Amino acid sequence: MNESVSIVPPRPFKDFLVDRVIYVPVDLPSGLIKKHLREKAGKEKQTDWGILYRIERTAVLFQAVGAPLAVLSLEKLVASGAEEILILGFCGSLNPEYKLASPISVAKAYSNEGTSCHYCPGQKVFPASADLQKSVEEKLKDRGLPFLRGAAVSTDAPYRETPAWIRKMRERGMDVVDMEASAVFGLARFHKLPAAALMIVSDELFSGRWKNGFSDPKLAKAVQDYFFPFLGHRSLG
Repeated sequence: MNESVSIVPPRPFKDFLVDRVIYVPVDLPSGLIKKHLREKAGKEKQTDWGILYRIERTAVLFQAVGAPLAVLSLEKLVASGAEEILILGFCGSLNPEYKLASPISVAKAYSNEGTSCHYCPGQKVFPASADLQKSVEEKLKDRGLPFLRGAAVSTDAPYRETPAWIRKMRERGMDVVDMEASAVFGLARFHKLPAAALMIVSDELFSGRWKNGFSDPKLAKAVQDYFFPFLGHRSLG
C-alpha cells in the first residue's frame, strides 16, 4: 500500500468533463456575476459545496467560500479533467496603494489557512504559474485594462484581521487578503497544474478601520470590465 495516496479518492462530477476551471468564490450583493453566468452557461449544477456552471469546456466553480470548500470541489474537477485553474476573486487591501476596485494580478500567495499544509507540508508561499499569469495579463493588456501586481495572504479567519495581524502581514510583504488563493495554488502545485489569480479590491483594511465596498458601483464596473471577459470565452489567453 502506498502510504502517501489518499484512501478517499475524489470522483469526477458527472457531465462536467472539462479542460479548465475558473473559480469565483463570492458574488456581489446584486447577484451580478450569477446573472452573467446563467446567461452564458450551457449547464448548471448545484453541489453541497457550491454551484457549477459549464461554459463549453470550462467549469466555473461559484460560491464555494473558503479554502476547504474550494479544495473539496476543485479535487473533483481535477478528477473531471481540469488542467488549469484561474481564480477570479475579491480581496481586502492591506496596502494603501491598493484602493477599492483596484484589479490585482496575484504574483504569490502566503498561507495563513489550514488546507495547503496537507498538500505541500512545510511550504508557506505559493507563486502563481508564470505562463498562466502572463496569459491573463496579456488578455487584460489587449483590452487596454490596467492592473496592479501584488502578494496575497489567505486566511481562514476574516474576523481575526486585527491591527497586529495586518501589521505582521505587511511586514511579510503582503498587499491584500483573501480566503482561498494559497490553498488553490497549493492544490495546483500538488497536481502539477498551472494556477493564477485575478482579484479586485472589495474592501480596505489598511487604515485600521474596515471600509466595505461590496455595494460600491465602482466594484460592479470593475467586475464587468475585468472578470466578464474570462467568463464566457473558450480561451483564457
